[in-house]
Amino acid sequence: MDSVVKQCIEGRKMAFSNSYEITMEYQKKVDELFKKIDEFGKTCKDAMDFETKFAASPLNQEYTNLFTEIATNCKCIIPAPTETEGRSNKEAILDEVASDVKYAVKDLTMPARRKAREEFDRKMRDTPLGKIEQASNTVNVFKRIFKK
Repeated sequence: MDSVVKQCIEGRKMAFSNSYEITMEYQKKVDELFKKIDEFGKTCKDAMDFETKFAASPLNQEYTNLFTEIATNCKCIIPAPTETEGRSNKEAILDEVASDVKYAVKDLTMPARRKAREEFDRKMRDTPLGKIEQASNTVNVFKRIFKK
């Protein structure tokens, strides 16, 4: 079996053990399910193939059903976030959303900003300061060409 496919399966398995105190009854069901998933994984050439086929297979529904059943009937061992952790998570999410919006706006306004900059540069070339800048650029080009 592909090593990445094995990691995909192991990650799904850890979702059970790291989240819930699984009783012996449910542990047997988990073991049986993962025997089937391991066999299924052996038929896949890589992780992408596994994920695509697994999503469409009845094993995915069986996995979801078992997870739901365990979540309903077993004790959750993930500690609830404290108020300060919850606040910091909210702040982190808000910061991420604000950053995403900032970049989206920047991407959307890029053509307009580029056009405004080109228009500004075109108008600047016609002013005395623009003529001086063009002359300076020409001198710098000659300096680079003749290395002086």
